[in-house]
Amino acid sequence: LFYWLNYATGYNDFPSLITANVTMAVIIEKGFFIDVEDYNRTLSQISVVMNEIIKKEMQISGIEFNVFGDTNVNLKQDYTILFSIASCQVTWQLLERAQKEKLVYVAITDPDCPRLPKDAGVSLSLIVPGQELPQIFLDLRTTGVLSWPKVNFIHDDTFDRSKLRICAARDTISRVVKALSVELSDKRLKLSTRALFSTKFEKDKSTMKLRIHKILSDVHVDQLGNCFMVIVTIDMVSTIMEVAKSLKMVHPGSQWLYVISDGASSEVNVTSFLEFLNEGENVAFIYNATSLNPECNMGLMCHIKEMMKALAISLENSLLTELELYDRVTEEEFEVVRLSKTDRKKEIIRSMNKELRKIRSSRVNSCSECVNWRMSSAITWGASFATSAYHQLQRPSSDLGPRNAGYQLIDVGTWIPGLGVNMTEPLFAHVSHGFRGICLPVSSFHNPPWQILKYSKTGLREFTGLTFDILNHLSVKLNFTYKVLLPTNVEASIKALNNNSSFFKNLDVAAMSVMQKVPQEVLELVRSKKVFIAALAASVIEHTRGINFTAYVAVQTYALLSARPKSLSRVFLFMAPYTSETWGCLISSLILIGSILYLMVKFSPRPSDIQDTIGFTTTWQCNWYIYGALLQQGGMHLPKADSARLIIGTWWLVVMVVVATYSGNLIAFLTFPRMDAPIDSVDDLLARSEEFTWAFPNGSSIELYLGALADDDVRYKRLLEGAQRQDPTNPSQALERVKSENYVLIDWRISLAFLMKMDLLDTGTCYFHVSAENFIRENMAMMIAHDSPYLPLINDAIKRMHESGLITKWMSDRTPIKDKCWEGLKINQEATNHKVNMGDMQGIFFVLAIGFSIAVIVINFEFFSHKRKKAAEKNFVQPFVS
Repeated sequence: LFYWLNYATGYNDFPSLITANVTMAVIIEKGFFIDVEDYNRTLSQISVVMNEIIKKEMQISGIEFNVFGDTNVNLKQDYTILFSIASCQVTWQLLERAQKEKLVYVAITDPDCPRLPKDAGVSLSLIVPGQELPQIFLDLRTTGVLSWPKVNFIHDDTFDRSKLRICAARDTISRVVKALSVELSDKRLKLSTRALFSTKFEKDKSTMKLRIHKILSDVHVDQLGNCFMVIVTIDMVSTIMEVAKSLKMVHPGSQWLYVISDGASSEVNVTSFLEFLNEGENVAFIYNATSLNPECNMGLMCHIKEMMKALAISLENSLLTELELYDRVTEEEFEVVRLSKTDRKKEIIRSMNKELRKIRSSRVNSCSECVNWRMSSAITWGASFATSAYHQLQRPSSDLGPRNAGYQLIDVGTWIPGLGVNMTEPLFAHVSHGFRGICLPVSSFHNPPWQILKYSKTGLREFTGLTFDILNHLSVKLNFTYKVLLPTNVEASIKALNNNSSFFKNLDVAAMSVMQKVPQEVLELVRSKKVFIAALAASVIEHTRGINFTAYVAVQTYALLSARPKSLSRVFLFMAPYTSETWGCLISSLILIGSILYLMVKFSPRPSDIQDTIGFTTTWQCNWYIYGALLQQGGMHLPKADSARLIIGTWWLVVMVVVATYSGNLIAFLTFPRMDAPIDSVDDLLARSEEFTWAFPNGSSIELYLGALADDDVRYKRLLEGAQRQDPTNPSQALERVKSENYVLIDWRISLAFLMKMDLLDTGTCYFHVSAENFIRENMAMMIAHDSPYLPLINDAIKRMHESGLITKWMSDRTPIKDKCWEGLKINQEATNHKVNMGDMQGIFFVLAIGFSIAVIVINFEFFSHKRKKAAEKNFVQPFVS
C-alpha cells in the first residue's frame, strides 16, 4: 500500500520544467567495451561532451545528470531521462525498468540489436562500416517491410573474397540469417523459416550459369516458398535474373530481393537490370550507395553528440511550450492542464526523432553520412499495356516487334545507421498495391447478358453485364482502372442499337447461345497482347490459338424447351380414381356376387313361404340389389336365410372401402389437373422419339460435347444422330415450331429463359416448358493472352468471388426473373384456388345422358314386348272354369 501511495503521489507531483531542471541517469555498461581502457576513456569523456552540448543548445534550462558504471541503478528517484550505453540484452532489460517509471529512454547498443519501439525511446546500434547488412535486415523485419514467412537465402563468396578473414565472412552470413529468423518482442512479427544456398562467382559466364541453374533447380518452391533473397556482387545479378526467368521462377506470385553487396566499391547502376525484367515480376534491389570518405566518423562520441543535441533541443522546446501555457492560464489551471510524466515522455521522444531526422538528413557533419543504402523497386505490372495502349490499337496485328515496355525502377527507401529504414513506398510495390492504379486496356463486344454495351442519351458508352461486374470487382482487388478498346465493327454494331428498343433487342440477341461469336478483331487484340483481358464470356471448349481462358465465371447447363404440357380431357374424370383393371374387377364382382346371392337364396332350406324370397327370385333382381348396395342405396327386402345375409353383409364391408377410396381419390383428381407428360429429361425425349423431333442451334458447342460423350453413353449418341440443326439467327421461327409441332429445342437454360421471356412479352401467354434435367455443363470464362503472367492472380480473385457468392448474385440480377410461366408457381396457385367447374363435371353428365338414352331404348323395348304379349293373349282361347 505504501508503494502505491508513493507511486501515485510521485505521478501527480512530478515537477514542471519551469520549476526544476530535467534529471538524467547515464548508465555505461563495462561489458559493452572491448577493454578497460576504452571503458575508462568513455567514462571520462562522456560528462565533458554532454556538458558542452547542454551549454551550447540549452539557453533557458538545463539537464542534471549522473553517470553510473553499474546497471543496477535505482530509477525511482524522479528521473526524467535514462541514457544508456550497453549491450543488447541489458538495453532491453533497462527498457522494462524505464517504461515502469515512465522515463524517456535513449540507448546506444550493440550491432544486430532490434531498435526500441517508437513510443518507448530512441535507440541506435553502433555499427562498424561494412558489417551493416544484419542490422539492415533486422530493421526491415522490425518495421514490417519484410515479413516473409519463408525465405530462400542465396549468397555468393563476397565476404570470402574481401579482406576479411573467412571466419569473419561466415560470421557475417550467420548474422544475416539470424536477423531474418530471430524471435522479436513484437509477437505480430512472425519467425521466418529459411533455406540457405551458397554459390560463388565464376569468370566464365556459362560456368556460372550452370552453377546457378543447378542451385535454383533444386529449390522446391511448393515447400520452400516463392520468396528469394539474393546477396551477391553486381556482376552476378544479371546472370541469376536470366536463369530464374528461364526456370519460370519469376512471376507475380514470387518475390526476388537482390542485395548488391559490393556497391560501395563500384558505382552501382541498377537501371541496367531493366532489360532483364518482364511483365508481372516482383523484383527489388538493395544496394550500397555509400560515398567513400576517409574522414568518415561513426564513433561512439559522434553519436552521443547527435543524440544529446536532439535531446537538448527537444527539452528546450518543451519548456518553451510550458512557458507559453503558463502565461495564458492561472497557476491552479496550469497544474491541471500541464503535461503528465507519460505525456511529456511521448512528446520528448516524438520531438527527438524529428530533430534527429533533421540532423542526419542534412548530411553535414552527420555520423550517418558514412553508410547509406538505397532500395529500389521494379515497376513492371501492366507497364507494357499502360504506356502505349491506345496507339497499339492502330498497330497491325502482324506487327509483333518490340514495344516500349515502360519498365522502371523507383526509389522506395533508404537505410542509414541512425534513422534505420525510411520507406517512401513498399519494398515490393506490386505486392502491396497491385497495379498501382494504372489504366489498363480491355476489349469486349455486345453479347447480353454476359456483356451489354450501349450508348447513353448523352452519347457516353456504358458497359454492364456479368463480365463487367467481375471486371469492376477485379479492378478494385488488383488496384487498376480500365479503358475499353472496341474494334471499329464492334463499335458500329453498338451504335446501331436503338435505345428505345434495346431491351427487346438484347432479349433477341441473348435468345440463342451461339447468336454472337467472339469477333476476330477482339481475338487479335488479346492474342497480340494489345489488351490486358477480354471482358467477355466464351465457352472454354473453343480452342483458340494464342489465347488462354481464366477460371470459369459461369456454368451453363443445357436443357430442353418443349410446348407447355396441356391438360388432359376431363370427360372421364369420374373414372380416374381407379385403373381399368380395378373397374373390370369391380364390375365382375357385381355380376359374380349377384349370382352367388341368387344361388344362396334359391337353394337355402330356410324359406318355407314364397313371401320370404320376394326380390331375390331371379339373378337379375339379385344383381340390381348388389348394385344398389354399392351405391349405398340398399333395397326393400332382406333374405331370411343367414347364409344369404352373410353374403350381403360382407359386400357392405367391401362397399365401405370402395366408396371411401373412390371419394378421396376423386377429390385429389379434381384438385390437381391431369396434364400431358412433360419432356423433363433426355430419357423422356428419347422414349417419345417417334412422336417428337428435336434440334439445337447450328454451331452450338453441344455438338462437340455430344460427340465426345457418344461412345460412353448410348443416349447421347441417339440424341446427336436424331438432332436437326436450328438457324440461330431466327429464334422466332424456333418458337413457332415448338408451339405448333412436337418439336424440342436444346440449348442453354439461360437462353431458353430469354426465349420464354421474349415470347411472353410478345403474346402475354405462356406456351413453353423447360425441362427439369440439366444434362450437360459448359464452362464460360474470360479470355487472356496464352502466356499472361496474371492468369493465376485473376483465377484466385474469381475463385474468391465464387466462394463469397458474388458471381451467383450478379448472375441472378442479369437473368430473367421467375414469372407466371414457371410451372411450379402456377401449379401451386391452381392447387390452392381451384374450383370445380363444368369441365370437371362434364363426364358425369355424359353418363347421365347415356343412362337416359339407354332407359328410353329399354322402355321402347318394354312397350314392344308388352304389345306382343297382349296380341298373343287375344289369339289364345282360354277355357272357362266355373
